[in-house]
Order: sequence, then structure tokens, then C-alpha cells
Amino acid sequence: MRKRTAATAVVLVAAGLTQVQAPADARPGGRVEIHVDRGPLIMADGVPAPTIEPEIFGANARWIDDELGAWDPATHGPAAGFADAAAAAKLALIRYPGGTVANFFDFKKAIGPVAQRGCQTSGGFAAVRFGNLPGSRNGFGPDEEEALAGQIGAKTMVMVPSINQTATDAADYVEYMNSPSDGAATNPNGGTDWAEVRAANGHPAPYGIKTWEYGNEPFLDGQRYWRDEDPQVRVKQFIEGGWSRQTAASSTYQNDDGLFSGCDLVNRKTGTGAADQTYRTRYNPIALPADATPESGPIAEPVLTVNGVRWTRVDSLATAGATDQVYRIGQADGTVSFGDGTHGAIPAKNAKLSIEYTTGRQDGFLDFVKAMKAVDPKITVCSGWGKPEFVDAMGNRPYDCIGIHSYTDQPGGDADGAYDPAELYQQLMNASDTPTAELAELREHIAANFPDPRRRPTLAVTEYGTISQNGPTGVSTPNNFAAMQMHNVYETTMLIGQLTNGVRLAINSNLNGGPAADPAKRDWGNILGSPPGFGVTGRSMSLTLAAPMIGAAPRNVTMTGNPTAPDQHYTAVVAAATRTKEGVQLLVVNRSLDQAMPITVDPAGGPAVRSARQTTVTDDDITAYNNDQAQPVQPATTTLRKGPKVEAELPPHSANLIELMY
Repeated sequence: MRKRTAATAVVLVAAGLTQVQAPADARPGGRVEIHVDRGPLIMADGVPAPTIEPEIFGANARWIDDELGAWDPATHGPAAGFADAAAAAKLALIRYPGGTVANFFDFKKAIGPVAQRGCQTSGGFAAVRFGNLPGSRNGFGPDEEEALAGQIGAKTMVMVPSINQTATDAADYVEYMNSPSDGAATNPNGGTDWAEVRAANGHPAPYGIKTWEYGNEPFLDGQRYWRDEDPQVRVKQFIEGGWSRQTAASSTYQNDDGLFSGCDLVNRKTGTGAADQTYRTRYNPIALPADATPESGPIAEPVLTVNGVRWTRVDSLATAGATDQVYRIGQADGTVSFGDGTHGAIPAKNAKLSIEYTTGRQDGFLDFVKAMKAVDPKITVCSGWGKPEFVDAMGNRPYDCIGIHSYTDQPGGDADGAYDPAELYQQLMNASDTPTAELAELREHIAANFPDPRRRPTLAVTEYGTISQNGPTGVSTPNNFAAMQMHNVYETTMLIGQLTNGVRLAINSNLNGGPAADPAKRDWGNILGSPPGFGVTGRSMSLTLAAPMIGAAPRNVTMTGNPTAPDQHYTAVVAAATRTKEGVQLLVVNRSLDQAMPITVDPAGGPAVRSARQTTVTDDDITAYNNDQAQPVQPATTTLRKGPKVEAELPPHSANLIELMY
């Protein structure tokens, strides 16, 4: 068991939190001088930071179960309380249909009458990976998302899945969302006129989705799916497409050699003993030896076994004998078909079925972008591989945008299931500068490949937050850790790093938690609380302090006297600033655990400061969070004494906005 740093240390038990004051961190008391320059902030790649857009207030929405209760199918509108909470959170952008949960999302199964919609395959967190999601959970499709966004005045960013979807599928999606309904006049992707399908579904006007993203976290082993285990091979496959052998030897997906049915790609099938058995492989299409190209190299024949005995692939079952151990493959959809006992043998009941095969050619990022922009050249398509290896592998090939997922891992507590919040806080703050450094590194990598700043892809943070990990003894972080005031400080630090690195849109993880009958199990660690009610969380209150900065470009900020806590790796104060015709806006965080931080803000000339005010979001307790029973984390505004320089005091573990009005 870890030692407590003081008798007043907080003990948090997973079943319930006891909230008391955290111990002192003995931070030295001095005044921090903050100088807001009149000149622009120059970023890591040597160019000025761009104007801050409303889309910095974005959130990741997960499509399942009516967006976890945000959508009311009875009224065909936002659930009660959602619109008001979204307005308070200044929600300007929704990432749909989400992240991991949407890795297999098929928009064609999520449109039209809800009762007629098909099943979907879960990409991860919604069920067991690859699990079946029935049509009853598929009521929040693209049309419902646009109705929700339209009624709260938000825009949508669409994440296009890169698994079991083709570039043509993605182009169809763009056509459904953006093309005009004009009869036979336009059908940019050929085939089905998806704009007319949209009109038949009751939405004749195009939605005009401007920002799209290809793929979600393909750099993670848990989301590589068909791609190679070698990261260097994998990033090339992500960019250019390709082929990959699927076998039982996969260290990540042990059932890659299974046969499945429908949307359920987790529970492999065994023989039924019936005639005309048909299954599907986990991934499609299937590549055969005759499909080999110089790019693919030789493609091995599939190896299908029934109870360990290898059967033979044939082009047609019609000429097979009654006992011939043969099967037929449907390459495009990955189907595997067996005989009826007259033409081809029948796999016995409970027979183990296994197939080793090559999937491909799969389309890659370049294929998707080309096909999507052929439908609508005005859209922006971001890469979902937001890492330096993608930037380096792309080289100077042009692309619009790179979508970064800014997360740090937060380990849990000790062997007793107890937590020392002071230690938890210090771990979190020690990690809070890492995402900012990663953004700056990406800027430098991009600049190395694009010397002309006008050609450089933009940065988008398409998810950010923390990923809670079990500690060394298996203990996780406390319930609703991501809702606590300590986490609000961390998130606002991340936002400051995004503003100072020219991020044009930022998607918080996540929009809202799902409903739960037990209040103790409801999730408040999001932009909005869980339904019913969707209370405004302390996180949202902290982040939206930046609202007055929208429409202006960051100015350079320099500080002196900014202390570092003993034995820690972070400075107490971080800040970003803008100047408008109204005055100076300074978003500033005090990361000190328990010491107030006196500051002096120097606006560096300009008109005389007529008035000054400070808005602070914090609570004395670093473990406090807002829920449906109490809302301890609230903003408070105070008037500051005006002068050529303005003095203020930042409470411990707080997010603040200092406004100097001309």
C-alpha cells in the first residue's frame, strides 16, 4: 500500500468517494508576470497561429441507442434537456457516428424507416468487439444526426469507417449527404442516386457536410483489424490500401480464421449439418491467386478446413459430386458456401470450420479521398492516423488535414482499492503537457514535408481526454474520475495547447454518457451529463471559458516567475491569449494543487483598460464533480482593479478567463 502524504489525504474507494481536502504541495509563493504581446503567436512550424473557430467546442457522439439517449425517437428531436445543455456547452460540432464504436458502421443500414434498418457490427466498446448490434439499436442514423445538429445549431463531422468499407461506399455516403436532389440531372458516383434516396427518406435538401475523417485510431493494435501487425507495413496499408493474410496466428484477433454470419463477427460458426450452408469471412473482399499483381506479390490459395481436413475451392458447386469436399467463395462479400449433399458434401453438425485467406485489395486513404472528392470537391478529408509516422509515410503527397487523438493514460490506485487523490492529481498534471508537445511535433513533421505553408495540411483534434488504465495491482481510477475538478484542469490545459498549436477543430471525448437506472453508475465525465436531464458538467464550464476568444488569433504570451512544484514536472501556470477590438482575453490555468497563484497581466500597450474581470471555474475539492444531485463546480466572476497592468489571483487547481476591456 502506498504511503499517504498527510493525515488529511483523501481516500477514494471505487464504491464511493469520501471528499476532503487534499494535502499541501508546498509550492513557493511568488507573483507570475504574464505579458500578452501585440504580435501574433508563432507556432512550431514558424507560421502565425490561425483564427480560433467555434468548432473548438466539439464532441464525439456515439450513434448506438439513439446516441445514448440524446435523441428522442418519439418526438423526432433532441431528448428533454439536451438542447439547453448543448447550448450552455456552446456545442458547435459533433463527430458522428463516433470513434471505435463506429469502425464498422454502414450508413446504408442506418437510413430509411427505422423498422426496416439492418443490423450493424460493433467496432469495440458498444459490445464485444465485432459483436452484433440489432436494428433496434440502429435508430440514430445520418438523418437523425442532422436533425439533432440542426435543432441545436451545430455542424457535423463524419467519420468514415475504413474497415469492410470501400472508397465507393464512402463516395456514396458523401453523395447521400451533400448532393442535390434533382432527378436524373446529377449522380456523381454512378449507380444508385443517393441524393434521390435521401429525398425519398424525407430530406430533399443536401446537408452540406464539409469535414470528413477517414478511419479511427488505426495505429492501435486493437483497431488494426485486417491490417498488418507490423506498424510500418500497417501505415502504408492505411495510406495506399493493400492485402493482408488472415490466420489463426494473429496475436490481436484470434478468430480471424473463423467463419461467421450476418453482423456478428465475434462468434465463429460451426457446421449445422444442413444443406447449402453459407457463411462469411470476417473481412472482405477475398483475394485469390489469380488476383495477384506486382504490387500484391503472390497471393496464396485460401486454406479451408472442416474438422481439420482441408477442403477444395471450386468455381461452381453445380458439377461437384455428392461426397466431394468442396466449397465456393464469393470474393466481393466474403461468402463461403458449401454443397447440398447432391452437389458437394455437407459439413457435419458442430464441425469446426476454419479458413486462412488473404483479404484485399482493400482501399486506402488515397483511394477514399479521391473518390469522396470526385463527388464533392469542396469537402475536407482528414486522416484518422494522427501520428508522425503517417506524416512521414505520406511525405509531400498532398492531403487536407490530419486528425489527432490527444490522450494520456491515467493509471489507477493501490492494492487496497483506495486512492490518494493528491498523487492521482500529480500524475495527471505531469501528463498534461504531453498532448501539447505532440501537436508541436506534428507541426514540425508536416512543415518538413511541406516547406510552403500554404500547402500544409491543417491540424484537427478529433478526440481528446484521458484513457483510464488499471494500476499495477489491477485497480482502476475512481468512478467518474473524468468528471472531477482535477480532470477539468487537465482538459483546459489541453485546450490551451490546442489553441497555441493552431488546431481548427477539437472533438472532446465524449458528448454524453448513457442513461443508467442507478444514479451511482451514471457517467458524468463528458461534455454533458447522462440523460435524463443532461446537466452541464464542470468540464464544459471550464472549456467554454474560451468562448470570448473565438474569432481572434492567439497572441504571443510570455511569463516570468512561473514556479514548478517540488518533485513535479510541470509549471503552475499555462495560458493562451487573444486580442480583439474589445480588449484582451487570457485563458489561464493554475495547476498548483493547493496554492493560489498571484499574477500580473501586462496587456503590452494599446488603449487604456477601462475595466477588468476574472471568471473562475473550480471547487475546493479536486474530486468534486457535477451530477443530478449536486453541482459544486460552477463559474464565479469577480471585478479586478484596472490599471496599466492588472493583478489577479488564480485559485488552486482552477481554470480562469481574465478579460481586460478597452
